[in-house]
Amino acid sequence: MMKSLAPIALTGVAAVILWNILQILMAPVIAWIIGMLALGLKIGLAVLTISVAVYGARWVMRNRAKSEVDA
Repeated sequence: MMKSLAPIALTGVAAVILWNILQILMAPVIAWIIGMLALGLKIGLAVLTISVAVYGARWVMRNRAKSEVDA
């Protein structure tokens, strides 16, 4: 009876050990993924801000040029 239960017990012990190793390794991996997402968000917001500023400046310059031609 005991010989037949040994592989099951060994599998359970191995699963617990692997689970603990995975928990230790996942904390820095999750932190790195969140950091990369935050960096991407910052870069995206910077590009969006610059794009809106350039578009706004061109819009103002175009409207000023139109008003000078119309006048």
